[in-house]
Amino acid sequence: MLCDPAPLLAQESGSEDSLERFPESFGREALRKNGFDLQLIAVNDIWGNTTGGDHRGVGVMGNLNIVLEIDTEAAGWWKDGAFTLYGIGIYGRRPAKAVGDFQFTSSIDAPETFEPYEAFYEHSFLEGQLKWLAGIHDLTLDFAILDYGFTFINSSFFTPSTMTQLPYSFYPNTGLGTRAILEATDKIYVMAGLYDARPATAGGLKTVDLGLSRSDGLYTIGELGWRSHDANERHAKLAVGAWYSSGTFKDISGDDRSSNYGTYVLGELELWREEPISELKFWQQQPSEQQVNDQGLGAFFQVAQAAQDRNLNPWYFGGGIRYKGLIPDRDEDVLGFGLAMAYFGSSYRTLTPGTEQSERTFELSYRAMISPWLTLTPDLQYVLDPSGNPELEDALILYLRTEVTL
Repeated sequence: MLCDPAPLLAQESGSEDSLERFPESFGREALRKNGFDLQLIAVNDIWGNTTGGDHRGVGVMGNLNIVLEIDTEAAGWWKDGAFTLYGIGIYGRRPAKAVGDFQFTSSIDAPETFEPYEAFYEHSFLEGQLKWLAGIHDLTLDFAILDYGFTFINSSFFTPSTMTQLPYSFYPNTGLGTRAILEATDKIYVMAGLYDARPATAGGLKTVDLGLSRSDGLYTIGELGWRSHDANERHAKLAVGAWYSSGTFKDISGDDRSSNYGTYVLGELELWREEPISELKFWQQQPSEQQVNDQGLGAFFQVAQAAQDRNLNPWYFGGGIRYKGLIPDRDEDVLGFGLAMAYFGSSYRTLTPGTEQSERTFELSYRAMISPWLTLTPDLQYVLDPSGNPELEDALILYLRTEVTL
């Protein structure tokens, strides 16, 4: 897989409850009162490939995020608007080079660079029911994501591998685009986006290209979903989506193509909560005045496909379970187990005899909230048939991810 999504701000450590992560200093409180919110997020993966893959090895992979959000109303300008400016720095030794896998075991795995990641303006209409943005934007921060997927480190649990096998507008190279979200009802939403279909090339992921040309084409994506918002309801989401790119690219045969497309369906459901909601079914729940916690067991699934005659990876299946608050007095910690499976198409395997049918990765993760500003995640992943390459043995890679938010 060429690029990987990194929706760091959307992770549970970035929830509203954890915004007060670090002692207010450097005038940040005064900035917030005037509509300016500055965040620094440092993510580091200490990793070791213990066996198999391309070679054994250890290393550190890092990701530094600098985010400035401006509320136009609080700044005294106009209502219902917000600017986001987001810079990203990537450094260190890449675990994918040791494992040789297709679905990167680390969601921050990318070539070293320091570049603008996002810069967009978002405006709300109809009392927040419609939100529209335009600028430089990572489409995988909105489309094809699940809350439960953020428990894990493997990139496919963030976004299905069929969507990230070609360099469209996502981490580490984003491009110009626009996106709209309509909350049709309190549970049903519709999203649509239009992006530059080639913000980078497969051989030049370090290069940011903000230009638009006819050969770049357009990347169009849409998603229809149902989800429960209220904390007193059982958490659930079901979404279907489709994407189409008119940009030119080299297919699996090395021929030029001028179109690519795919679809996906994904969902998650809270199966059991430590503090029961009621005996009603989850779709019958009504909000109550008593606030309840979200500790308990949940599960998720992902299915995605792309055109088989032009893509190396035409099918992806993923899923897993997670338990929040399993250990007494560790209510914010999350234990997760997942399986991500990227299938290589018959057309590609015909062209490359000996290629295995799929790459399967098992992941066991424990996300521990050490403090409001520090999260540690010990993680174990076992990769079967890395990249489908018969010359690579199954790999076992260990991680310790640290996330510091200031």
